[in-house]
Amino acid sequence: MKKWFYSFLKLLFVFSILFDINFKFLPSLTTSRLAFLALLLLVLFKNKRFSVSSLNYLAVLSFILLFSIGQYLFSGDFTQSSRIIWFSLYSILTPFLFINFIKNRNEFFNLIGLAVTIQAVLTVLSYLLPSVKNVFDSLIISSSNVYATDWLRAMGFTSVGGASFSVIQSTGVISFLILDKVNNFHFLKRFLIWVSILIIFISIFFIGRTGLFICILSFIIYFVSLKLKLKNIAITVVFLFLASQINYVNVVQNLTSGVDGFNIDLFVNWIESSFKLKDNETTQALNEMPVPPLSFETVLGTGRVRDISGLENASGNDSGYIQTYYSLGFILAIFFYISFFSFLIYQINVQKKYSDSKHFVLYLLVLAIFVLEFKEPFIFHYSFPFFVLSSILTFSKKDSNNNLKIIMPKENL
Repeated sequence: MKKWFYSFLKLLFVFSILFDINFKFLPSLTTSRLAFLALLLLVLFKNKRFSVSSLNYLAVLSFILLFSIGQYLFSGDFTQSSRIIWFSLYSILTPFLFINFIKNRNEFFNLIGLAVTIQAVLTVLSYLLPSVKNVFDSLIISSSNVYATDWLRAMGFTSVGGASFSVIQSTGVISFLILDKVNNFHFLKRFLIWVSILIIFISIFFIGRTGLFICILSFIIYFVSLKLKLKNIAITVVFLFLASQINYVNVVQNLTSGVDGFNIDLFVNWIESSFKLKDNETTQALNEMPVPPLSFETVLGTGRVRDISGLENASGNDSGYIQTYYSLGFILAIFFYISFFSFLIYQINVQKKYSDSKHFVLYLLVLAIFVLEFKEPFIFHYSFPFFVLSSILTFSKKDSNNNLKIIMPKENL
């Protein structure tokens, strides 16, 4: 009973961090803030260890933060400073604290997968049942442009929406694919994993195209990585054949028959537009957005993410790179991104010293962070960087008996 209770608390923590729910009855404290405070108090109470490398990188972020606060004094916009603070707490410090309570790699990816599966079920229900969506709308403050009246995108049990929400959901698919790849599970376990993957994948159809694209790439990498054994080839062929026999348009149309205003043609066009090599809607939109030219002001940083009204994007561009460049300045923005990339690669190299595990997937996850940043400031949406760094820290934790255990580098205090 005690074991199940601890597992539930860990699941609740992961769900709270990933989906950062801002309840209307508690507007000043999101679930991420509450979860982080609870974790920090528990670490201090249990006298757990801090990593020297995490503290070193937090010192680097503190240096960047001081500059951004100086820019804030001239601009009056604290958004960039706030982003750096929460990025430091959620994306860097939290994984190093949380790893103290994770027994092994399997446990972490199971927690992520289960949390995302629960969210997927809730999201699909809210899309198909207006009463569920109305309950969510009455309880949660949305930080996105997805509302209860929007039929094209689903509203989940979270304050985030759209592309950010879909990227978070994709972490569940990635986690289950990793679990299936690195473990020799029996048939029932693998069946449950793939059912969960299917549920998550369906939910992403109603959320956003970015996560859908990540999932499809993950499937391709997974199938390509399978060893060329007759069993694996047979399973892959059967899976692809069965998947090709499904009329997905009819399935979606039947599921959404009770959704007011739903238009299957518009929905299909919205999905297909993401996979066009030419005239891609997202690429076109980004190309048409202005890029502030290099000047004395943009080299040193304007300090602005929001304009004077506090509502509009000051740079005029959705790309995370452009927003950070315009706010922090060209020099400091380059320093931030290079230091973050170097930090993640260093953590992978540290883990490689303690295990013979193949870490290729971790390099792909790091690459994904910096590719996604071209579209939006996903680094400052915190959940995906939290997932990637936590994956790095837990990936090598296994022993020869296939019972995973934590191997902490000697640099920890």
